[in-house]
Amino acid sequence: MSLNFTHKRGDTFEAVNFEIMINEVAVDLTDTVIRMQLRKEYGGVIALNLTSVDNAGLTIIDAINGLFKINEQIINIDAGNYLYDIQFNFDGEIKTYVSGNFLITNDVTR
Repeated sequence: MSLNFTHKRGDTFEAVNFEIMINEVAVDLTDTVIRMQLRKEYGGVIALNLTSVDNAGLTIIDAINGLFKINEQIINIDAGNYLYDIQFNFDGEIKTYVSGNFLITNDVTR
């Protein structure tokens, strides 16, 4: 799934909920580690690194029903257009179900 975001630098990013389904069946996220990274280019420096481990930016809400979220958080990285994806580690089997662009724009008031 391709999904693009736009966010103002330094503002609170509102939580975004996801439901992962394949052929109309929820993907079981039990014991799955989810990771998300933002980079300006493929293989470039990581600008933002989120994980479901200890709810560090991502939270599995309902594992059996494939529900997780990007947590509400302040995102304060340099303005620019970033690439991102969300990767799932199913006990060594890696799947990427969500990706896209993540545009960070400058704000006026600081």
